Amino acid sequence: MPGLATVGSYLHRDEAEIACARLGAEGIAARVVADDEGGLNPGFFAEYRIRIEVRVADRAAALVLLHPDLETIALPEQIRGAIVAHAEFCAPLEACGLLAFDQTGKLRMAYCLTNVDQSVVRFTVSPAEHLKAMLHAERNGWIIGGAFHSHPEAQPLPSPTDVAGALEPSWLYVIAGPLTEPDVRGYRIAAGSVDEVVLEIGGGQGAVRSPE
Repeated sequence: MPGLATVGSYLHRDEAEIACARLGAEGIAARVVADDEGGLNPGFFAEYRIRIEVRVADRAAALVLLHPDLETIALPEQIRGAIVAHAEFCAPLEACGLLAFDQTGKLRMAYCLTNVDQSVVRFTVSPAEHLKAMLHAERNGWIIGGAFHSHPEAQPLPSPTDVAGALEPSWLYVIAGPLTEPDVRGYRIAAGSVDEVVLEIGGGQGAVRSPE
Protein backbone atom coordinates (compact mmCIF):
# COMPACT_ATOMS: atom_id res chain seq x y z
CA MET A 1 0.00 0.00 0.00
CA PRO A 2 1.43 3.43 -0.92
CA GLY A 3 2.69 5.48 2.01
CA LEU A 4 3.50 2.47 4.20
CA ALA A 5 6.85 0.88 5.02
CA THR A 6 7.78 -2.41 6.66
CA VAL A 7 9.71 -2.04 9.93
CA GLY A 8 9.77 -5.62 11.18
CA SER A 9 8.99 -9.21 10.25
CA TYR A 10 8.18 -12.10 12.55
CA LEU A 11 7.52 -15.81 12.29
CA HIS A 12 4.81 -15.84 14.98
CA ARG A 13 1.81 -13.54 15.02
CA ASP A 14 1.93 -12.95 18.78
CA GLU A 15 5.45 -11.50 18.40
CA ALA A 16 4.20 -9.15 15.70
CA GLU A 17 1.20 -8.11 17.80
CA ILE A 18 3.43 -7.30 20.79
CA ALA A 19 5.75 -5.21 18.61
CA CYS A 20 2.77 -3.45 17.07
CA ALA A 21 1.43 -2.64 20.53
CA ARG A 22 4.82 -1.18 21.52
CA LEU A 23 4.65 1.17 18.58
CA GLY A 24 1.09 2.16 19.39
CA ALA A 25 2.06 2.95 22.97
CA GLU A 26 4.60 5.43 21.59
CA GLY A 27 2.03 7.09 19.35
CA ILE A 28 3.15 5.37 16.14
CA ALA A 29 0.25 3.97 14.13
CA ALA A 30 1.10 0.47 12.91
CA ARG A 31 -0.61 -2.59 11.50
CA VAL A 32 0.16 -6.29 11.30
CA VAL A 33 0.16 -7.71 7.77
CA ALA A 34 -0.21 -11.44 7.30
CA ASP A 35 -1.87 -13.58 4.67
CA ASP A 36 -2.00 -17.37 4.79
CA GLU A 37 -4.45 -17.44 1.87
CA GLY A 38 -7.45 -18.06 4.07
CA GLY A 39 -5.75 -20.87 5.96
CA LEU A 40 -4.99 -22.80 2.76
CA ASN A 41 -1.27 -22.07 2.96
CA PRO A 42 -0.07 -22.28 6.57
CA GLY A 43 3.54 -22.50 5.37
CA PHE A 44 3.28 -18.98 3.99
CA PHE A 45 4.52 -17.41 7.24
CA ALA A 46 7.69 -19.50 7.27
CA GLU A 47 8.65 -18.09 3.88
CA TYR A 48 7.33 -14.54 3.96
CA ARG A 49 6.90 -13.97 7.71
CA ILE A 50 4.42 -11.61 9.37
CA ARG A 51 5.15 -7.95 8.77
CA ILE A 52 4.56 -4.72 10.66
CA GLU A 53 3.88 -1.65 8.55
CA VAL A 54 3.90 2.02 9.53
CA ARG A 55 3.64 5.28 7.62
CA VAL A 56 6.83 6.17 5.76
CA ALA A 57 7.13 9.33 7.86
CA ASP A 58 7.21 7.20 11.04
CA ARG A 59 9.65 4.60 9.73
CA ALA A 60 12.83 5.93 11.36
CA ALA A 61 11.21 6.32 14.78
CA ALA A 62 9.70 2.84 14.56
CA LEU A 63 13.04 1.27 13.61
CA VAL A 64 14.77 2.93 16.56
CA LEU A 65 12.11 1.58 18.91
CA LEU A 66 12.02 -1.96 17.54
CA HIS A 67 15.70 -2.32 16.64
CA PRO A 68 17.74 -0.25 19.13
CA ASP A 69 21.02 -1.80 17.97
CA LEU A 70 20.79 -0.25 14.49
CA GLU A 71 23.25 2.55 13.71
CA THR A 72 21.56 5.96 13.64
CA ILE A 73 22.67 9.06 11.75
CA ALA A 74 20.99 12.47 11.75
CA LEU A 75 19.93 13.54 8.26
CA PRO A 76 19.27 17.31 8.18
CA GLU A 77 16.00 18.20 6.51
CA GLN A 78 17.82 20.54 4.11
CA ILE A 79 20.03 17.70 2.89
CA ARG A 80 17.13 15.29 2.59
CA GLY A 81 15.21 17.87 0.58
CA ALA A 82 18.19 18.45 -1.70
CA ILE A 83 18.61 14.73 -2.40
CA VAL A 84 14.95 14.39 -3.33
CA ALA A 85 15.01 17.59 -5.42
CA HIS A 86 18.10 16.42 -7.30
CA ALA A 87 16.44 13.06 -7.93
CA GLU A 88 13.36 14.79 -9.33
CA PHE A 89 15.48 17.08 -11.50
CA CYS A 90 17.44 14.18 -13.02
CA ALA A 91 14.45 11.86 -13.56
CA PRO A 92 13.91 9.56 -15.32
CA LEU A 93 17.68 8.98 -15.01
CA GLU A 94 19.29 8.09 -11.71
CA ALA A 95 20.62 11.08 -9.80
CA CYS A 96 23.79 10.88 -7.74
CA GLY A 97 26.06 12.82 -5.44
CA LEU A 98 28.48 12.69 -2.53
CA LEU A 99 28.15 13.28 1.21
CA ALA A 100 30.63 15.04 3.49
CA PHE A 101 30.98 14.58 7.25
CA ASP A 102 32.83 16.61 9.86
CA GLN A 103 35.33 15.13 12.29
CA THR A 104 32.58 14.28 14.80
CA GLY A 105 30.72 12.19 12.22
CA LYS A 106 27.95 14.70 11.56
CA LEU A 107 26.61 14.92 8.03
CA ARG A 108 27.42 18.41 6.83
CA MET A 109 27.13 18.62 3.05
CA ALA A 110 25.38 17.04 0.09
CA TYR A 111 27.11 17.54 -3.25
CA CYS A 112 24.55 17.17 -6.05
CA LEU A 113 26.64 15.92 -8.96
CA THR A 114 26.36 14.55 -12.48
CA ASN A 115 25.71 10.91 -13.32
CA VAL A 116 28.04 10.39 -16.27
CA ASP A 117 26.39 7.03 -17.03
CA GLN A 118 23.13 8.83 -17.93
CA SER A 119 21.34 5.63 -16.96
CA VAL A 120 18.05 4.65 -15.34
CA VAL A 121 19.64 1.68 -13.53
CA ARG A 122 23.16 2.70 -12.50
CA PHE A 123 25.29 5.73 -11.74
CA THR A 124 28.87 6.96 -11.81
CA VAL A 125 29.75 10.29 -10.24
CA SER A 126 31.59 12.65 -12.58
CA PRO A 127 35.31 12.26 -11.73
CA ALA A 128 35.97 15.99 -12.23
CA GLU A 129 33.08 16.93 -9.93
CA HIS A 130 34.17 14.28 -7.42
CA LEU A 131 37.55 16.00 -7.19
CA LYS A 132 35.96 19.43 -6.74
CA ALA A 133 33.74 18.08 -3.96
CA MET A 134 36.70 16.45 -2.22
CA LEU A 135 38.75 19.67 -2.34
CA HIS A 136 35.81 21.73 -1.07
CA ALA A 137 35.29 19.29 1.80
CA GLU A 138 38.97 19.36 2.73
CA ARG A 139 38.96 23.18 2.85
CA ASN A 140 36.19 22.97 5.43
CA GLY A 141 37.83 20.25 7.49
CA TRP A 142 35.36 17.59 6.32
CA ILE A 143 35.80 14.26 4.60
CA ILE A 144 33.82 12.59 1.83
CA GLY A 145 32.23 9.69 3.63
CA GLY A 146 29.23 8.70 1.58
CA ALA A 147 27.31 8.77 -1.66
CA PHE A 148 23.66 9.05 -2.61
CA HIS A 149 21.64 8.13 -5.66
CA SER A 150 18.03 7.71 -6.68
CA HIS A 151 15.75 4.91 -7.78
CA PRO A 152 13.20 6.94 -9.77
CA GLU A 153 10.65 4.13 -10.05
CA ALA A 154 11.81 1.62 -7.43
CA GLN A 155 12.00 1.27 -3.68
CA PRO A 156 15.11 2.68 -1.96
CA LEU A 157 16.73 -0.73 -1.52
CA PRO A 158 20.25 -1.56 -2.75
CA SER A 159 20.14 -3.38 -6.07
CA PRO A 160 22.74 -6.01 -7.00
CA THR A 161 24.41 -3.30 -9.10
CA ASP A 162 24.47 -0.96 -6.09
CA VAL A 163 25.98 -3.63 -3.86
CA ALA A 164 28.62 -4.57 -6.42
CA GLY A 165 29.56 -0.91 -6.90
CA ALA A 166 29.88 -0.08 -3.21
CA LEU A 167 33.67 -0.11 -2.92
CA GLU A 168 34.07 1.95 0.27
CA PRO A 169 32.98 -0.19 3.26
CA SER A 170 33.11 2.76 5.69
CA TRP A 171 30.83 4.97 3.59
CA LEU A 172 27.17 5.74 4.13
CA TYR A 173 25.15 4.87 1.03
CA VAL A 174 21.86 6.77 0.73
CA ILE A 175 19.09 5.90 -1.73
CA ALA A 176 15.99 7.96 -2.53
CA GLY A 177 12.92 6.55 -4.26
CA PRO A 178 10.46 6.07 -5.75
CA LEU A 179 9.74 9.61 -6.92
CA THR A 180 5.97 9.11 -6.74
CA GLU A 181 6.35 9.06 -2.95
CA PRO A 182 10.02 9.62 -2.04
CA ASP A 183 11.58 7.73 0.84
CA VAL A 184 15.23 8.21 1.77
CA ARG A 185 17.16 5.35 3.40
CA GLY A 186 20.77 4.71 4.39
CA TYR A 187 23.00 1.63 4.32
CA ARG A 188 26.45 0.33 5.08
CA ILE A 189 27.61 -2.04 2.35
CA ALA A 190 30.74 -4.13 2.76
CA ALA A 191 31.86 -7.30 0.97
CA GLY A 192 28.38 -7.89 -0.37
CA SER A 193 26.72 -7.49 3.04
CA VAL A 194 24.07 -4.80 3.50
CA ASP A 195 23.14 -3.26 6.87
CA GLU A 196 20.54 -0.52 7.16
CA VAL A 197 21.35 2.72 8.94
CA VAL A 198 18.46 4.62 10.53
CA LEU A 199 18.29 8.16 9.14
CA GLU A 200 16.71 10.50 11.67
CA ILE A 201 15.25 13.31 9.59
CA GLY A 202 15.61 16.86 10.85
CA GLY A 203 18.58 16.39 13.15
CA GLY A 204 21.48 18.86 12.90
CA GLN A 205 22.27 21.38 10.18
CA GLY A 206 23.52 20.70 6.72
CA ALA A 207 24.29 22.39 3.43
CA VAL A 208 23.96 21.66 -0.24
CA ARG A 209 26.37 22.29 -3.09
CA SER A 210 25.87 21.76 -6.81
CA PRO A 211 28.67 21.27 -9.32
CA GLU A 212 30.29 24.50 -10.44
